[in-house]
Amino acid sequence: MTMQLFNQMNFRTSVSILAVALLAVACKKEYDTPPERTLPTGSVLTVAELRNLYTNAPHKFVGDSSVYAVVTADEQNGNLYKNIYVQDHTGAIVMRLLNSGGLYQGDSIRIYLTGTVLGSYAGMLQLDSVDVDNNIVKQATLVNVVPETVTITQIGPQLQGHLVRIENAQFIGADTALTYADAAGQTTVNRTLEDCGGGAVLVRSSGYANFAGTNLPNGKGSFVAVVGQFQSDMQLFIRDLDEVQLNGARCGEASCDPGPNLNESFSAVVNNVDLQIECWLNVFTQGSRKWKGGVAGSDLYAEAKPPSFGSINEAWLITAPVQFTAGMNLSFFSALGDTWAHDGLSIQITTDTELASGADVTAATWTTVTGATIANAGSSVGSWVSSGNIPLDSYLSPGQPFVIGFKYIGTPVTQATPYRIDNVVIQP
Repeated sequence: MTMQLFNQMNFRTSVSILAVALLAVACKKEYDTPPERTLPTGSVLTVAELRNLYTNAPHKFVGDSSVYAVVTADEQNGNLYKNIYVQDHTGAIVMRLLNSGGLYQGDSIRIYLTGTVLGSYAGMLQLDSVDVDNNIVKQATLVNVVPETVTITQIGPQLQGHLVRIENAQFIGADTALTYADAAGQTTVNRTLEDCGGGAVLVRSSGYANFAGTNLPNGKGSFVAVVGQFQSDMQLFIRDLDEVQLNGARCGEASCDPGPNLNESFSAVVNNVDLQIECWLNVFTQGSRKWKGGVAGSDLYAEAKPPSFGSINEAWLITAPVQFTAGMNLSFFSALGDTWAHDGLSIQITTDTELASGADVTAATWTTVTGATIANAGSSVGSWVSSGNIPLDSYLSPGQPFVIGFKYIGTPVTQATPYRIDNVVIQP
């Protein structure tokens, strides 16, 4: 074979190999990047609008519609199974998942409603048959929802699904020797949470929760949970044991020794019920009406006004004792509860701290504190007025214990302006 013929054959072989390689590359399928799955949005509902679609019969979604919300409680601690709580600025609802997993507290999500069912189970409204793969689009993660501060007596069907905080709460004495649930038998158990005013609500914990075998705390403090309902019973579900901060003295057990400061936001008041705050004194020295709790929307406060009938009413709300240090100031907010008719509120101070009755208040030596800005004839009803920082140096010497008295005087009809106070702070 000549060299020329050999070179021609070699060239043809190389061309054939190259052609086969190019054909193989051209025919190769790309499996690494599947097409992106998208879900339609359709009409957008708020959670409140979603809840309003329920009319005592299951409602299955067939058209394109969506709800945007944030996950407030998930399944991670084992207390909830296939139940996910979500909330937006209008309301909250629990979702029942077809399969466990995939959603976490803080996930901001779009819920594509097609195929889901809005229904009620034992009085608890729920969005059922939610498939995380086919009904959920995550928008963001680690979104924080601030719990709504409520009292136990405010917990009712209107708060279904909401993330709430309760202050000054404790487990009833009979439960404090027990665990949250039956971990050995993996049985769900109800315990009872109470406040110092007699309100009570159930705390329901699963035997599969990672805290099921933990002993209940024996103190008083704050409690964060989501709200559920079973028939007529309202229930709380813990999402994180770190949010159960019941470490303070139980109701009635505080020493009431003078403290270094004071900060009272009236977050545990009950609407139109006589105020009961540990180490504070609430009495009338004339008439028949004490200071009561007030609730207007998200505002919780103390309010004084005269009864509907009778003569003059003098009511005192007196702080817990505080030990004075140089440079200490008092501040608070005040508001009118109705159209102004008289200046009914004054601020008093005394070093007589052993006060237990109206007679003790009358016998004490009081000095009027001046310099505070208080709601008056020029104030709008319900608008909060800051007192400003009121120096107390001219009334006290370092080391002296003292209390502040909020004194209200009014009469039915003619001088009946309700006065409200909130956020009372005493600090250097």
